[in-house]
Amino acid sequence: MRQILKIKVKNFVPLLLLCMIAQFAGAENVRGKVAGTAVPNGEPVSFKPEELVVLRTEPVSRFQGGLELRMQIPPSLRRYQNSFALLIYRDVDPVPTPENRSYSGTRTYMRLLPGREGMYVRIPFTANHQITGDALTDVLPVPVDPGEFPLIVTVLPVMKGIPDSAFREILTIGTTPIWKNEGSLSLNITNPSDDPEELITAYIDGQEVEIGEILYVEAGLHRVRIDSSQAQTVEKMVAIEPGEQLIVDLKLDYRLPELTISIPEGAVVLLDGEPLSGPGPITAVDIRPGEHTVTYRLGELDVSRAFTVGPGAKISIDLVIEIDIFDLQEGTGNQYGAGDG
Repeated sequence: MRQILKIKVKNFVPLLLLCMIAQFAGAENVRGKVAGTAVPNGEPVSFKPEELVVLRTEPVSRFQGGLELRMQIPPSLRRYQNSFALLIYRDVDPVPTPENRSYSGTRTYMRLLPGREGMYVRIPFTANHQITGDALTDVLPVPVDPGEFPLIVTVLPVMKGIPDSAFREILTIGTTPIWKNEGSLSLNITNPSDDPEELITAYIDGQEVEIGEILYVEAGLHRVRIDSSQAQTVEKMVAIEPGEQLIVDLKLDYRLPELTISIPEGAVVLLDGEPLSGPGPITAVDIRPGEHTVTYRLGELDVSRAFTVGPGAKISIDLVIEIDIFDLQEGTGNQYGAGDG
């Protein structure tokens, strides 16, 4: 027996009324065979007019703001413009099963099928959403809480005199999550030194975080950084997509600093009080990051200099002896460097 949605027809008034998205009060009887269940990112469900499709959406991530329904309309049904309508019901009772064909539910959406190959309906989960529509996409004016799922979707005739062949046409429905404009980001070190004296500090967009701590951020580009007392700083930009839960694995470079010291002929050089042999350049690869002192002794000349070595740094130290000669005669102010005549 055909289900006819009875509407009082006068000129084009029903078309205008049906093209409005409205909240309908009170429970209605919904009858039909359950053709299948549509789940987010699952296979599309095929169904015929007057059959029912169940929409499910659990589990719901904290990043999910709603659900988008995509329906494909066969060419034959497009010819019967203004003859069929898409309806969505919530508060469905009892829970839909393949065996049952009679339900009650609150009609939450109703619209005539358009004369195009597809239509889209976005279902927000909360009232303070940022979900928008366009010329091809409707947004329910009243949100549907995930607790009100499952929903029932059906396509019913709104006119009499439709041939039986139209009721054998196949439509398809699929759903995808609508993500909020946020995701999560956490940092992980793949090669920790396990040295209790190592100091490691992690940052996301300049905010200090613990290693492994989950930070909820807006979708887009973010700067991450790892500082270590025994390794070089690691810094990079990462991109977060809406709804993405990203763990960034970072590898620290624990290579020891490389220090090259030149030893002039006849000079004695001490590194942290320990003499180095020469002459010529001496490369010390086992120096630790931190504060150090180099001392040059050349005859009566004794010069010392403190310096800081960072993790993985490459430093060259040379003894530079400069002789400055100034002409202090008034009005000249000439300066002569070493070797000038």
